[in-house]
Amino acid sequence: MAVDVRRMLKRADFLKVKAQGKRAMAQAFVLQYLDVAEEAGVSVGFTTSTAALGNAVHRNRARRRLRAAFDDVCRLNPAAQGAGKWLVVVGKKPVFEIDYAYLVKDMRKALTEAGIAC
Repeated sequence: MAVDVRRMLKRADFLKVKAQGKRAMAQAFVLQYLDVAEEAGVSVGFTTSTAALGNAVHRNRARRRLRAAFDDVCRLNPAAQGAGKWLVVVGKKPVFEIDYAYLVKDMRKALTEAGIAC
């Protein structure tokens, strides 16, 4: 069964993951993750900054690409397993330049490092 995923929406949760969590680096993004015992599944949030990516059109495009890669690797993958994690995916400039297949490969590698079997 696929991983139970919910969206992270509260700014306080994003800040908690940034302050207390660990990081997995990839070429097009940084995956910040935090173990949360009371979380039944995985909570994930996507963020991009104006300084790193530019205007709203570029930031939205980057978030869509990152969300699609996450869905392919984790949410829609019936073999994926993991629970008790908060994840924040922070987009970086190369998200536009790299091939989508490589982005999915990086996402799989980062999620595996965070403790989610893909």
